[in-house]
Amino acid sequence: GKHSSVGERSMLGVFQQVAVHIADHGIRELSTFDLMFEGIRTALKSQIQSSVLMAEKNLDDDFAIRILKALFLVKYVKSFKASLRNISILMLDNFDRNVSDLQKQVEESLGLLEQQTYIQRNGELYEFLTDEEKDVEQEIKNTDVENSEVNKALENIIFDHVLKSRKIRYDENGQDYPFSRKLDGALCGREHELSINIITPFNELIENETTLSMQSMGKDELLVIMPADDRFYHDLVLLKKTDKHVRINFSQTQQETIKRILSDKSLQNREREKELQTKAKELLGEAKCIINLKPLDDSSTDPQTKIIKGFFDLLRRTYPNLNMLGGIKYTENDITTCLTPQGATLFGNDEKMMSEAEQEMLAYIQGNSRNGVRTTLKTLLERFEKKPYGWYFAAILCVLAKLCAREKIEVRSDSNILEEKDLEKALRNTGGHNNVILDPQIDFTGSQVRQLKTFYEEFFDTPPKANEARPLGREALESLKTNLQKLEPLVNQVNHYPFLTVLAEPIKRLQELSKKEYSFFLTDLSPIEDDLLDIKEDILDPVQRFMSGSPKDIYDDSKRFLEEQNANFAGLTGDESQQVKDILADAECFKGNKMQQLKGLVDTLREQVSLFIEQEKQQALEILQTLRDELTGMDDFSLLSDSQREELLQDFIVFKEKLQSQKIVAVIRQSVTSFKENTFLQLLSRKDEWIAEQQEKDKKDGYTGKADSENEDPGKTSTGETQRKYISKSKISVKFSKSILENENDVDAYAEAIKEAYLAEVKLGKRVQI
Repeated sequence: GKHSSVGERSMLGVFQQVAVHIADHGIRELSTFDLMFEGIRTALKSQIQSSVLMAEKNLDDDFAIRILKALFLVKYVKSFKASLRNISILMLDNFDRNVSDLQKQVEESLGLLEQQTYIQRNGELYEFLTDEEKDVEQEIKNTDVENSEVNKALENIIFDHVLKSRKIRYDENGQDYPFSRKLDGALCGREHELSINIITPFNELIENETTLSMQSMGKDELLVIMPADDRFYHDLVLLKKTDKHVRINFSQTQQETIKRILSDKSLQNREREKELQTKAKELLGEAKCIINLKPLDDSSTDPQTKIIKGFFDLLRRTYPNLNMLGGIKYTENDITTCLTPQGATLFGNDEKMMSEAEQEMLAYIQGNSRNGVRTTLKTLLERFEKKPYGWYFAAILCVLAKLCAREKIEVRSDSNILEEKDLEKALRNTGGHNNVILDPQIDFTGSQVRQLKTFYEEFFDTPPKANEARPLGREALESLKTNLQKLEPLVNQVNHYPFLTVLAEPIKRLQELSKKEYSFFLTDLSPIEDDLLDIKEDILDPVQRFMSGSPKDIYDDSKRFLEEQNANFAGLTGDESQQVKDILADAECFKGNKMQQLKGLVDTLREQVSLFIEQEKQQALEILQTLRDELTGMDDFSLLSDSQREELLQDFIVFKEKLQSQKIVAVIRQSVTSFKENTFLQLLSRKDEWIAEQQEKDKKDGYTGKADSENEDPGKTSTGETQRKYISKSKISVKFSKSILENENDVDAYAEAIKEAYLAEVKLGKRVQI
């Protein structure tokens, strides 16, 4: 119908022709489907039936030609599945025919037709090939593919689609174990200690199970021998050839017919891949599993179940010491719990309380130590992850943590012993395992423990809490660090307390000790024990008592008093001030009763200074009163108004108030001098100005008209004299050639010089204060 539209009546002719052809057949004989081809042969174009014509010409197998004709007739009947069984039904020629024999004959003919590229097989189905399809199919068969590509495809099918995992979880401990993936003995990917070696139908020794088993003997691998299957190999090769041909030619061809064929080939290839996966699963389900020449009894047909069960047997044979873990399922979260002491040390570290795994690991570390071999966490993991142990990562770390909690193992990093949080962090940090060193715990004697206890009580003034060697050593180290934390800040106060320089050397020694391991305090403390106790008694205790009690307050008060009153000491007759300075400068002032002596000296000195200041203030007040009396006793003072007199006297009141707050004698004296030579003279000048202004006003009021102020000289008094100014004798420069008076003539000459200097000032209209 696709190639010749001649109507339904022609089909009736085909049936008639077949009926005529079988007219002589017996009652139980049937007409085969290929007979219909003869009825339509004349209606077909020659190029359409060229494959049949060529087969009739070149093939000697008449039955194969008949099958080819039948497949030609059903090529475009999509609802018909051209499987071996269905094709056999089409070719059934007698009810008494043996169906099995017929199917075998059909299968042989189909194989011949496929080999000659008259048909193609896609899984279980067969399809007649047109000339274009035949050409494409022939090109696919002629396509070269590398064996590595075929092996890669087989690896993908078996391991990724059937087994579906690179690790297998062992039910007894819940851990995943990786394995090497091998095909026919060749490694695929990374190598691991355990292997699964799949012997495929491609192997040339697939029929020789004994030889394959011998080759696997002595290896830590599960040998899985798939049954032979030539068709599986052929389909896999065809899969890769078709895939390669379609990828190369689909974009290059310009013919739509070829593109359609290639597209169909691609769809068929995907189906072929799924069928290969299904077939591989079936073959692996029928495979035999062998470990070291011993076949494994397993009736399961599920490949995953079969191989996983075999892998479990391989695990148990390869890792006999896996049972040392006692079936405990460890996780990394258990590390914290395992690091917590469980009380075993209360009974003298009884070896019987340790598990078999702990004893095995401890023996390994101790053996390395005896042989001078350094054990790192990385080498420990490598040791127990491999046979005969096969312990997993979390289990190794948890067993090690238990040994640390029992104080059987010391863990170091960069020469520092790791404990508690630092230890847990180091165990979890996989990147630093190569730098983590494991050493067996040192055994300490009872005398060493007793000696450290005695030293601890004497040096820290309190008995230790720990009784066992390791906790006691740690406690001593921590207490030393605590003391350092109290002492180190004191050195920063050396500018205020110079005597604290005595702490420099003791702190340096204690800092060196704080960097030691706890074992040092048990094994190597004896040679320096007396020195440390002497340092404590001579320096540390006195300094700490000084800095934490009343001596520090006395020192601070004395130093502050010395700084404030130092200027007054020159006027005192005693040497108390020098004694105070000497004690404060003493490098050992923190010792003995020196602070009590200092307090007594300072109290005495404070009384002397107080009396000295009061005396000076009293003298100053007397001078102030004399000046005030002098000012108020002047004849013209009464000419001032009340407010003016009050204003002039206000300066005396202010100065008197300031004088009361002064504590430095020199300042008091300087203040009095300044008031007398400056302020007092300014008050006199102001008084004279006010009086002059008043006189000028009175004079102007005597005229009928007021004078023009611009023509008046404000420096003139009412008598026409220039207003006088005041000057202190200390500000008058006396010119005299000598600085020392040696005789009477010198005295007379100096007196004459003073007279001339004073007369010069008076002639200038100034009044001299003497």
